[in-house]
Amino acid sequence: MPDLFNLNIYTPQGVLYSSSAKRITALNSLGQFGVLPGHTIFASDIVNGEMQVLNDSGEEVVFEVGDGLISVDADNVTVALESGKKK
Repeated sequence: MPDLFNLNIYTPQGVLYSSSAKRITALNSLGQFGVLPGHTIFASDIVNGEMQVLNDSGEEVVFEVGDGLISVDADNVTVALESGKKK
């Protein structure tokens, strides 16, 4: 199983984050969810709140995010948000 996945987070203003990650945690309409390397194919909504990213150095990066979508496919995770900024 891989230790990292590729994570790209986009807003209408451009690329908010693009790097490797060990974990992502966010909120959808059902509650909190997480993505780890090797996660099954997955797609979901994202709702306003915080998104935590554990980067490839083991540091947690926190974002304030608006509504959006997440797509997980093998070792690639793509997030498209209406708005977002690093905390």
